[in-house]
Amino acid sequence: MRGKYLLLLLSIYNVLLLTSCKNDDEEDKIGNWVRVSDLDGKPRSNAASFSLGGKGYLTGGYDGEDYYNDLWEYNPDLNSWTQKASLPGAKRSSAVAFSSTSKGYVGTGYDGLNKLKDFWQYNPNTNTWVQIEDFPGTARYAAIAFGIDQKGYVGTGYDGNELKDFYKYDESTNTWSQIISLGGSKRRDAGVFVINNIAYVGFGSNNGSLVSDFWAFDPTNETWTRKEDTSDDEDDDEGSQNCTSTAAFAINGKGYIATGSISGVSNTTWEYNPLTDFWTQKNNFEGTARESACAFSINNRGFVVSGNSGSLYFDDIWELKPNEELNEND
Repeated sequence: MRGKYLLLLLSIYNVLLLTSCKNDDEEDKIGNWVRVSDLDGKPRSNAASFSLGGKGYLTGGYDGEDYYNDLWEYNPDLNSWTQKASLPGAKRSSAVAFSSTSKGYVGTGYDGLNKLKDFWQYNPNTNTWVQIEDFPGTARYAAIAFGIDQKGYVGTGYDGNELKDFYKYDESTNTWSQIISLGGSKRRDAGVFVINNIAYVGFGSNNGSLVSDFWAFDPTNETWTRKEDTSDDEDDDEGSQNCTSTAAFAINGKGYIATGSISGVSNTTWEYNPLTDFWTQKNNFEGTARESACAFSINNRGFVVSGNSGSLYFDDIWELKPNEELNEND
């Protein structure tokens, strides 16, 4: 009888311990995803996006059958989409995009037959496109791009092999120049966010394997500095940030990656603090797990839109509120 009583107490203790650990894990994570107005255009993945004038722009992409060149503008204040003038040139997926203070830029990509290197400038005031000088590197897709001040930067990607070369576009002179290459691994389908005029580049894959090296780019002296690697250690308490085809954006001085592909599609969300060079896991993306989504950073608000999971393509858009508790009913 005494043995049964002790066994019962031990069982209750184990249940309480497991419950306590579970609650602690749940309480450690914050962040709330809120679904906003769906894209008015067709569902797609591998679109290109940029932010300009308090609005987000999305163009191109692929839905398993068709390539696109339509341009959509998202107004977060009105929570609405407006169709704008379509991107000239080939319909494409896996292009890159960046913005200056007044113009948006889209180029490279894949049209179903060819890798591309043409580049286009969008003027939101006139809703018109103008072709600029071609990208000077090899024609490619699955590259990354970012804008800082009046300059744009394009690099990495795939031209038949993974790449890590980088080029700078100067809006004032409409010229391209090659700059020092990204350190470390070549990669395709990487991610980038910009915080206080420093670009942070990582993630992606090389020869079918996820890469771990993570870099900061300072445009003032055009140098790359290696930061703490993203983790690939399964025993690491913080978990692994390694992924490819992720959506990357910045909010209030911190960087975020959400969704992507690890060994399959993912819904994980991570926050990067550049002051501590440390990653913190947030509550998972609340939409369907996916890869090849794109993202906007608009006035310290972060959005993830589109993407795919296998043959399923998406047109939903979600906003991350990184400091709110999870609310599954909003």
